[in-house]
Amino acid sequence: MFETEGESLKCAGNVESYVLGIQRDLHAHPEVSGEERRTISLITGELGKMGLSYEVIPNGGILSIIEGAQPGRSLVLRADIDALPMQEDEHNLKMKKTVISKYDEAAHLCGHDGHTAMLLGAAKNLVENKDKIHGRVILAFEQGEEDGRGIVGILGRILQIGADGVWGIHLKADIPSGKISVDPGPRMAGAFMFDVKINGNGGHGARPDLADTPIDVFTDFYNQLKSMRMNTLDPFKAITFSMGSVNAGSNHNIIPDSLNFKGTFRYLHYEQGLAAERAFKEKLKSIAELHNCTYEYIAEPFAMDLAVYNQEECAAIAAEAVKKSLGQNVIYNYAAWMASEPFAFYQKYLPGVFAFVGIGNEEKGTGADHHHSKFELDEDVLKLGVAVTLQYTVDFLKSDKDITFEAEEMDVKTLAEKAGIKVYEQEGS
Repeated sequence: MFETEGESLKCAGNVESYVLGIQRDLHAHPEVSGEERRTISLITGELGKMGLSYEVIPNGGILSIIEGAQPGRSLVLRADIDALPMQEDEHNLKMKKTVISKYDEAAHLCGHDGHTAMLLGAAKNLVENKDKIHGRVILAFEQGEEDGRGIVGILGRILQIGADGVWGIHLKADIPSGKISVDPGPRMAGAFMFDVKINGNGGHGARPDLADTPIDVFTDFYNQLKSMRMNTLDPFKAITFSMGSVNAGSNHNIIPDSLNFKGTFRYLHYEQGLAAERAFKEKLKSIAELHNCTYEYIAEPFAMDLAVYNQEECAAIAAEAVKKSLGQNVIYNYAAWMASEPFAFYQKYLPGVFAFVGIGNEEKGTGADHHHSKFELDEDVLKLGVAVTLQYTVDFLKSDKDITFEAEEMDVKTLAEKAGIKVYEQEGS
């Protein structure tokens, strides 16, 4: 199965109109994290049409298993299904979009509709060829990727079932359409958030000498954070930080008693995250003391080893799968994406690959950044994602290549809680 070059692309082409129809339907009817009822109904309906049984996991998503006729490994194929709480622009970067959300303040502006459609298209092909499949394919449609709410339920159940690897795709706006990255190593960032309240001693704007203003603590601390990458951290290991909120005061002539600020750090290497956490705490402590102020953590910075990381042997299988299905010139080397993704949790327990499939096409006006109102995917790319998924699935399941991997010992719920993800009880979604 899929032994000859281009065979998987031909099979993907056979379901292209089906995949496109699913993607357009989902795009027109987006549902945000935790509210994916219609989306789940659509997916389970399609699985039922394929003759597949499925399990709906409350606050988790959907699992369905395709049993091959021959012995082999087990592979998880994952797609995320939620939309964003955003208003969509009816135009992309150049022209009017083909389809837009029918709802206010809900839109697929990150590509999850495409991810779900590609996985259903791959499933359709795999079901039709299951007599040729070695091992087992576990289809995983994850709820609530944007806020992480689905990961405990769906991954916990997958680990109960058992699997040997995981595969996922993310459409990528800044990679040219038709190019695919399956580079080994760090692919997306680990992260930690911070939420801090600085307590000072307010007063009249005419006598700042009689006050201990938390604003001075913040400005000094913020400037220290900006210089930290040069003065404290390893310059060869990528890290970013951003402030998302700063709030203090009520009027021009009142020095406030307190200030609240919050934001995130993103890093590709765990040791760099640990160094940033340590420096953050040390600098905040010394600067607050310097200004005779105190502080408290609403959310304390806590670095976790949760970068998306493509396991090397799996990435090698994926690179050959891309070449076999689409050709050598499709391979695209991409440094890394500094956003974060719950796919990192899968890769803590299962070796695997998170592939980036490019959708940037200047002529079509696609390429607006993810989470931007003008975001639109290039529809012609969807069949490529299906083809590579099919090829990787078959090649991984049949492979006897040793995979060097040590699974996380901590259970998923505890890991998620330590990472600051709200863990929802596994009851009605």
